Amino acid sequence: MAAKEVAIQKRAQIDKATQTMLIAVGLASIVLGCAAVLSVYFVKWIMFNAKVMGEKNAIIEDYRTIQGNVENLVNSVNALSDNENLEIMARGRENRCTTFEGDLVDTTNNIELARICSALRVIPDALPSTLNPEATYASLNKLFLETQDENGEPVEPEAIGSGNSNMAGMALSPGLYVIPVGLMIENTANTTRAVLSTIERSIRNFDIQTASIAWRSSDPNNSEKDIIELRGNSYAYYSDPVAAEMKSCVIRASEETRAGQRICGAPGISDGGPGAGTGVR
Repeated sequence: MAAKEVAIQKRAQIDKATQTMLIAVGLASIVLGCAAVLSVYFVKWIMFNAKVMGEKNAIIEDYRTIQGNVENLVNSVNALSDNENLEIMARGRENRCTTFEGDLVDTTNNIELARICSALRVIPDALPSTLNPEATYASLNKLFLETQDENGEPVEPEAIGSGNSNMAGMALSPGLYVIPVGLMIENTANTTRAVLSTIERSIRNFDIQTASIAWRSSDPNNSEKDIIELRGNSYAYYSDPVAAEMKSCVIRASEETRAGQRICGAPGISDGGPGAGTGVR
């Protein structure tokens, strides 16, 4: 009986040792698995943060470039504000543009005055940033009045109004739009030609798309007094306003989904969940 009890005791000890070993091996496997998972996670985390830091560095360089360009832009604007070639095309100055002595005011640090008083004021005349048909008609009417007929009198237009907006076959650059304008001239050939020449030399572009011409003789002995009736449809242009724009740049840690790519210029697409970094471009 004693030998049998010893054998049973040894078997129990072996079973216990085996159980302990299995538990130890299981725990070691769990620790090793966790270590492997954490290692992969931290490697991906480091790679993701490296991407974010790279984008942040690129953004910082962009800001440095922008800050460097600001000074060049200021110098260019100042040069335009004093450009004599633009100045001769400008409108008459308002009273606030001159001092009591009659000299021009200094608009260096006042952009609002620069828009009105310097040569820069011809820029919004050439390509406005708003749809304003009435101002367009007034500009065209001004061009008529700037032209003199054979007697030295300003030319009065017969009609200026809305034109045909059919743009079949016409492609515009993004952000550029048209204002259709209809016009009518009824005058001598020389005066009509002078009006068209003034429109052509205008700083604001009026593209005549279609025109119909009819004429009648008012003096059989003098063809220069023949009356020409010209009806035309033209396009003036305006553009979207240009302004600095902040854009989001989204980077995702996962490379297996479409969001794994760098997505810039699409604000608000980030879901705000873990593993997403954002910057500003």
